[in-house]
Amino acid sequence: MKVVILGCGRVGSTLATMLDRSGHTVAVIDQSSDSFQRLSPEFGGETIVGNGVDEDVMMRAGIKDADAL
Repeated sequence: MKVVILGCGRVGSTLATMLDRSGHTVAVIDQSSDSFQRLSPEFGGETIVGNGVDEDVMMRAGIKDADAL
């Protein structure tokens, strides 16, 4: 499953790590690159710096192919 997560705070980073460990394709969007430090060191998904309401940012995250947001 392809999942795009908006925000890499406590909830977003935990969810992203859990989904990645379960074998899902995960892209995380956050306005601050520092937020990605909350992700597990083993996180294999994509991290995107930007605003989640920006259409170009959502396209880079793969929203067209995403199963969940």
